[in-house]
Amino acid sequence: MPYEFQCHRKGCSFRLRSDTGQEAARLARAHARVAHRDRIAPADLDRWLEQVEAA
Repeated sequence: MPYEFQCHRKGCSFRLRSDTGQEAARLARAHARVAHRDRIAPADLDRWLEQVEAA
């Protein structure tokens, strides 16, 4: 089942969808590091990664 992440920063429209939770987490952390020069706390990442049904 795919995973989806949407950045929660105000004004940021970054979204991603990945086949694995591990890849989605890696890409979300990379986005935060590159786009916002910040990190995502593990607890926040767990809350923000959503398992979604395949289209």
